[in-house]
Amino acid sequence: MQRGRKDRLASLLSGLAMAVMLGTLLGIPFWFLGLFRVIRISGYWRAVGYMRRGRVLIVANHPSLIETFFIPLVFWPWAMFRLRMFPWSLPDKNLFKGFTPEHHEWLRCIRVGRDDTLESRKLNWSAMKRVMELFDRQQCFVAHLEGGRTSKQAEHVSVGPNRMGRIKNGQILKAAWKKGAWIMPLHVKMTDDMSRDLPGFGESLRRLLLSPKCWPIRLEFRRPYKIVGQRFDEEAEKKRLELAILTPA
Repeated sequence: MQRGRKDRLASLLSGLAMAVMLGTLLGIPFWFLGLFRVIRISGYWRAVGYMRRGRVLIVANHPSLIETFFIPLVFWPWAMFRLRMFPWSLPDKNLFKGFTPEHHEWLRCIRVGRDDTLESRKLNWSAMKRVMELFDRQQCFVAHLEGGRTSKQAEHVSVGPNRMGRIKNGQILKAAWKKGAWIMPLHVKMTDDMSRDLPGFGESLRRLLLSPKCWPIRLEFRRPYKIVGQRFDEEAEKKRLELAILTPA
């Protein structure tokens, strides 16, 4: 019992440190980009309201690397005063190699596997157990479920001009169903110039700051919903979420 309280306190302090650090280093520049309409956010106050209450799973398409860093910044500075608004993420196991579990906790990351190996299955089982524990504590998450960046996917689904890779793994959706979490679809929309050639983080940042033809980046928060019912139908819920992400509000 005492160890559990210590772990929760350590998680709280590390999350607060990250929220303050992100705000100092990235949050202020992010909001300047918003002020000058380089980044445009729709559904902002609705998203803030749900995140304040907690137990929210944000699921977004994944056109580049840079939105992974931007999405948590949407909820700064509120996250410094209500830490649940600083979402946990689910990065691929191949990222942050060499980091210890303490480092992952400090970064509010839970590693998952994208391939069908025994190692990934064990890792994902442990990850979903951790996700449900954190949902019980009203924590929030952001996830990309295409299995990688959109342009790398073999299968795609489209609604009008909006396009994403098919969702491959619905385990976290099942966790959200079990815990009564809200699912908040998010559509990330970029210009072709911004996402061309799959730039890394540094090149994406350079394009964002220096190339007006790469503007704007749009973060479009859709209306949240809950999965209800006695039975979880993974394929149906994956299709429902794909349409929710891609269909304009």
